[in-house]
Amino acid sequence: MIASQLFNQQQGNLINEIYGVVTTGTDWKFLKLCDNTIFIDKNDYFIKEIDKILGILTTTLMACPQF
Repeated sequence: MIASQLFNQQQGNLINEIYGVVTTGTDWKFLKLCDNTIFIDKNDYFIKEIDKILGILTTTLMACPQF
């Protein structure tokens, strides 16, 4: 996420929020980098909660202006 932030800054892309996800395939954790602050979702999501995982991913993508 930090590498993406640096790349975007070097390219002149003004992107305030960068979203990330860490997964083992069965356990999921969502993050957001906003300026110099990282926000980590305290909840762990498990593959049996696929509806929640897909909801988070969909909501995040829909918030992006290029989609």
